[in-house]
Amino acid sequence: MKYIIAIGIFQALLAAVLLLRSRYRKNADDLLISLVVCIGLHLSIKFFIFTFVEDQQVLNMMNTFIGFCYIPLLYLYTLKTIRPEFVTASKWYLFIPFIIGAIGYFSTVCVLSVTSPKAYLVLYWYNTISLYTLLPLDIIFSCGIIYLAMNKLPRNSQEKKLVVQLASLFLCVGVLGVLFVIFNSFFDSSNYLCRSIIYTLLIVITIRIINYKYGAVTGTEMLLSSGNYNGDEITTEMEPSSVSNFVLDPIENIQREEKEASLPQKRKEILSQSEMFKILLRLEKAMEKEQYYVDSELTLDKLAKLTNVNKYHISETLNHFVNKSFYTFINEYRIEYVKEKLKSLSEKNSSITILELAYESGFNSKSSFNRYFKDITTYTPREYLNLIAAEVLTT
Repeated sequence: MKYIIAIGIFQALLAAVLLLRSRYRKNADDLLISLVVCIGLHLSIKFFIFTFVEDQQVLNMMNTFIGFCYIPLLYLYTLKTIRPEFVTASKWYLFIPFIIGAIGYFSTVCVLSVTSPKAYLVLYWYNTISLYTLLPLDIIFSCGIIYLAMNKLPRNSQEKKLVVQLASLFLCVGVLGVLFVIFNSFFDSSNYLCRSIIYTLLIVITIRIINYKYGAVTGTEMLLSSGNYNGDEITTEMEPSSVSNFVLDPIENIQREEKEASLPQKRKEILSQSEMFKILLRLEKAMEKEQYYVDSELTLDKLAKLTNVNKYHISETLNHFVNKSFYTFINEYRIEYVKEKLKSLSEKNSSITILELAYESGFNSKSSFNRYFKDITTYTPREYLNLIAAEVLTT
């Protein structure tokens, strides 16, 4: 079991680092970071107990209190994703069970450390109360989060899929806990088996979060296509004066997409995960520092020369490690640039022309800008600007 826990700690740490380094991190992602940090802390405490504690009753009964914050964090993430202006601190009371559990946990640890005659009785009551409180909360609120996500989040959005899948995994944890309580009195080995499965599910949760932000393939290599966008064109309400000044160039877009599709999809010598990760970090550093994405004529060949990285290695890293085409990778930076400009100009109460910002960020096609903005943010540019304006007014 210690090996499973150690893997979980590593995955949680990796997920936290990747989320912190994400170049287009949303405010809601801070809650995901908190979630994976809590998972890592939970597993770290368990690793310490299973490594250094020899008392069998403590090993079998010492539940940690951190599980009480998983569902509240996921619920707050769901609300923040639905309404970016939502203030998470307004729901502080969701963490009351977590606070009470922490008090009970450390009180039990203190009693056990002084070898009190009633230590095991205190441990029994702590374990019983925490377990029978946590399991119903997990099951009920996981179902509630799934219902909320299915009805409130945009259809087919990545955030919706993430929330539903994470809530489903936590629901599985709750159901497994109930089964453990039922069968524990009949099978002595059920304790070990159930805990192993639950820790494995926590690992799956961290991997899913990594996959959501980076599309990384953990444990296996996945050969994917460059992912040309085939969805319907997305239009957005723009200022009439600005629309007339925006130059459309659909022919150039088609040529770029055809060129992108012609890039090799599979090579005989696939780079290792660590090699692709290093290339990704190098690309991100170059894009953030030099802002190559503002060049509307940026191509794979040009980026390869600018970064001194083989163009096939760039293509392979983007396609296989982060599951993105080259232009998706570049346009994410452009969209983030526009978002930051919109927020900055709104805070200064300056006049805003969305299409000028699209040009400035490197786009030269209205349809491409609209499409990528909607795909990445789940909002049209005008909807996002209204959200920012509302947030500025509340602050």
